[in-house]
Amino acid sequence: MAQLSHRYWSLDIMRGICSLTVFLNHWFLWSNFAPFGGVEMWLHRWLDHGFWAFVSLAWPTGGQHPALVGFFVLSGFCVHRPFECRIGQAGPPVKWRDYFSRRVGRIMPVYWTGALLGLLVVAAVHLRPTEDLLLMLHTAVTPAQITARLGGFSGLWPEEISAGNYILSTVGVEILIYAVYPLFFLAASARRWLLLGLIAIGLHVLALMLQPYVDPFVLFSSVLVMGLFWYMGALVAHWHEKHEWTVPGWWLGGAWALFLSLKLLPPFYGLNTLKQAVWGVLCMWLIGWLLGWEKRSGAVRDRRWSRVLRWFGRISYPLYAVHTPVILLVNWAMLSVIGSRNFTWQLTANLVLSLAVTLVVHHQIEQRFYPASSPDRGAVRRS
Repeated sequence: MAQLSHRYWSLDIMRGICSLTVFLNHWFLWSNFAPFGGVEMWLHRWLDHGFWAFVSLAWPTGGQHPALVGFFVLSGFCVHRPFECRIGQAGPPVKWRDYFSRRVGRIMPVYWTGALLGLLVVAAVHLRPTEDLLLMLHTAVTPAQITARLGGFSGLWPEEISAGNYILSTVGVEILIYAVYPLFFLAASARRWLLLGLIAIGLHVLALMLQPYVDPFVLFSSVLVMGLFWYMGALVAHWHEKHEWTVPGWWLGGAWALFLSLKLLPPFYGLNTLKQAVWGVLCMWLIGWLLGWEKRSGAVRDRRWSRVLRWFGRISYPLYAVHTPVILLVNWAMLSVIGSRNFTWQLTANLVLSLAVTLVVHHQIEQRFYPASSPDRGAVRRS
C-alpha cells in the first residue's frame, strides 16, 4: 500500500495542464480589444485557431470547462485516497476536527483572497464605469450574493454569482462536498460504492429534471452535476489502493472517441450531461493511466517540460482563484485609467500580472496557511 505522504508527480502534470488550459482560454477570450495591424491580426487568428481546436477536441460544449471536470475528479482522488488507505486498517479513529482544520486552511485563505479581488473589480467598475459588456457582466452582484460568496456557502446559492470572480462558485461546490465528506467516508467504509454511485447519478438526473425551472448556469456548476465527477475520483482512489488499478492507454482512446462521437450527434435532451459524464470517465481513466505511467517512466519526472507543468500544478489553485479578477482589473484600468485599447499590451499585461499575483498569493498566503510540511499536503491537494 502506498504511503500517505506520497505525492504523485504525474498528477501534478495533469493538474498543471488543467490550470493552464483554464487560464489560457480566459486570457485569450477576455483580452477582448480589437487587434490592429498585420502582426496583431495574425496573433489573434493563431490564438483563435488554438482555442477552437481545444474546443473541438476536449470541450463538452454546453457544459463545464473540461479542465474543471478534471479538477473535480482529481480532487475526489486526492482527498479520499489517504482515508481509503485507513479503511480496514487497525489504528485510531479519524479525527474529523483535524480534517476540517486542514480543509479550511487549504481552501479558505486563497478563496477569500480571490473573492476580495473580485469585489475590488466590482468597486472599481462602479467607481469609474465603462461600457465594456464583459466588465458589466462580471461585476453584477447583490448584497445577498456577496454574503453567500464570503460566507463560503455559494455552493448552496440558487443564483449565479459573478461578483468579479464567478469561477469561485465551483470552489463553493467543493466546500460543500468537503463539509459532507464524513458521510461519504462512512458509506465508503461500509463498501457502499454502488449506493454512492447511484446517488451521484440520481443527482445528475435531478439536475436534468430541474433545467426548465432553474438557471442552467447554476445547475451545471452545482453539486448536483459536479458531485458525480468528485465521486469518480474517489472511486479511482478506492480501486487503486485496494486493487492497484491501472489503465491501458487504449482505454483513453476509446473514451475520447466516444466523447467525440457524442459531440457529432444531433442535439437531444440530456446530451450535454452525457458528454460531460463521458469526459469525466476519460479523466478517471487518465488518472489510472498516469499512476501506471509514473511507475514505468521515472526519468520523465526531471525533464524540463515535466518540471514546468509540475510547477504550474503546484500553483494551480491560486492561479485558478485570482486570474479572473486580475484580467478584469487590467481591462478596466486600460479603459478607464489609461484610455488605451492596445491588444498587444492587453495580452501582455493580462499574462504577466496574472502570473505575478498568482505567485504572491502562492508564497504569501497559500503556503503560509497550508505549508509544505502539512501532514496531508502530498496526498490532499486541491486541483
